Amino acid sequence: MKFKFACLFALIFSSNAVLHADELDFSQYKGKSYEVVKREFLNSGWQLVPNQEGETSISEQYPEVTCGLGSMAICSVGFKSKQNSVAFIVVKSQSELIISGEY
Repeated sequence: MKFKFACLFALIFSSNAVLHADELDFSQYKGKSYEVVKREFLNSGWQLVPNQEGETSISEQYPEVTCGLGSMAICSVGFKSKQNSVAFIVVKSQSELIISGEY
Protein backbone atom coordinates (compact mmCIF):
# COMPACT_ATOMS: atom_id res chain seq x y z
CA MET A 1 0.00 0.00 0.00
CA LYS A 2 2.78 2.45 0.90
CA PHE A 3 4.56 1.62 -2.35
CA LYS A 4 1.43 2.37 -4.43
CA PHE A 5 0.94 5.67 -2.60
CA ALA A 6 4.60 6.59 -3.16
CA CYS A 7 4.27 5.82 -6.90
CA LEU A 8 1.11 7.91 -7.17
CA PHE A 9 2.75 10.76 -5.25
CA ALA A 10 5.81 10.65 -7.54
CA LEU A 11 3.63 10.58 -10.65
CA ILE A 12 1.67 13.66 -9.55
CA PHE A 13 4.80 15.69 -8.84
CA SER A 14 6.60 14.60 -12.00
CA SER A 15 3.65 15.66 -14.17
CA ASN A 16 3.57 19.04 -12.40
CA ALA A 17 7.27 19.48 -13.14
CA VAL A 18 6.66 18.87 -16.83
CA LEU A 19 3.87 21.46 -16.91
CA HIS A 20 6.05 24.09 -15.25
CA ALA A 21 9.01 23.32 -17.51
CA ASP A 22 6.86 24.02 -20.58
CA GLU A 23 5.69 27.44 -19.33
CA LEU A 24 7.50 30.47 -20.72
CA ASP A 25 8.42 33.39 -18.47
CA PHE A 26 8.51 36.45 -20.72
CA SER A 27 8.90 38.78 -17.72
CA GLN A 28 12.62 37.94 -17.71
CA TYR A 29 13.05 40.30 -20.69
CA LYS A 30 11.77 43.39 -18.85
CA GLY A 31 14.46 46.07 -18.82
CA LYS A 32 16.57 44.41 -21.52
CA SER A 33 17.65 46.00 -24.76
CA TYR A 34 15.22 45.34 -27.60
CA GLU A 35 18.17 44.53 -29.91
CA VAL A 36 19.34 41.75 -27.58
CA VAL A 37 15.84 40.30 -27.11
CA LYS A 38 15.08 40.45 -30.85
CA ARG A 39 18.32 38.64 -31.70
CA GLU A 40 17.65 35.98 -29.05
CA PHE A 41 14.11 35.32 -30.29
CA LEU A 42 15.05 35.21 -33.98
CA ASN A 43 18.02 32.93 -33.27
CA SER A 44 15.65 30.61 -31.36
CA GLY A 45 13.36 30.22 -34.37
CA TRP A 46 10.70 32.79 -33.47
CA GLN A 47 9.32 35.11 -36.15
CA LEU A 48 8.25 38.74 -36.00
CA VAL A 49 4.50 39.24 -36.19
CA PRO A 50 3.80 41.27 -39.36
CA ASN A 51 2.56 44.84 -38.95
CA GLN A 52 -1.10 45.51 -39.55
CA GLU A 53 -2.22 47.98 -42.17
CA GLY A 54 -2.21 51.53 -40.85
CA GLU A 55 0.20 50.92 -37.96
CA THR A 56 2.91 53.54 -37.43
CA SER A 57 6.49 52.32 -36.98
CA ILE A 58 8.64 53.82 -34.24
CA SER A 59 11.53 54.35 -36.70
CA GLU A 60 12.99 53.22 -40.00
CA GLN A 61 15.54 51.16 -38.05
CA TYR A 62 12.75 49.19 -36.31
CA PRO A 63 9.81 48.97 -38.73
CA GLU A 64 8.39 46.03 -36.76
CA VAL A 65 7.92 48.17 -33.62
CA THR A 66 4.65 50.07 -33.97
CA CYS A 67 2.98 52.71 -31.84
CA GLY A 68 -0.63 53.57 -31.23
CA LEU A 69 -2.05 57.07 -31.37
CA GLY A 70 -2.99 59.36 -28.51
CA SER A 71 -1.51 60.39 -25.19
CA MET A 72 -1.78 56.92 -23.61
CA ALA A 73 -0.56 54.97 -26.66
CA ILE A 74 2.12 52.33 -26.33
CA CYS A 75 4.72 51.01 -28.75
CA SER A 76 4.90 47.26 -29.14
CA VAL A 77 6.29 44.39 -31.16
CA GLY A 78 5.10 40.82 -31.48
CA PHE A 79 6.87 37.50 -31.88
CA LYS A 80 5.42 34.09 -32.65
CA SER A 81 6.65 30.52 -32.70
CA LYS A 82 4.85 27.36 -33.72
CA GLN A 83 3.19 27.06 -30.30
CA ASN A 84 3.45 30.47 -28.61
CA SER A 85 3.19 34.18 -29.17
CA VAL A 86 4.09 37.26 -27.17
CA ALA A 87 3.83 41.01 -27.56
CA PHE A 88 6.35 43.25 -25.81
CA ILE A 89 5.83 46.87 -24.82
CA VAL A 90 8.84 48.87 -25.99
CA VAL A 91 10.01 52.29 -24.76
CA LYS A 92 12.72 54.57 -26.09
CA SER A 93 15.48 55.25 -23.56
CA GLN A 94 18.09 57.68 -24.83
CA SER A 95 19.29 56.11 -28.08
CA GLU A 96 18.01 52.55 -27.62
CA LEU A 97 14.76 50.66 -27.26
CA ILE A 98 14.05 48.83 -23.99
CA ILE A 99 11.49 46.13 -23.23
CA SER A 100 9.21 47.52 -20.50
CA GLY A 101 6.74 44.65 -20.26
CA GLU A 102 4.72 42.03 -22.11
CA TYR A 103 1.11 41.26 -22.80
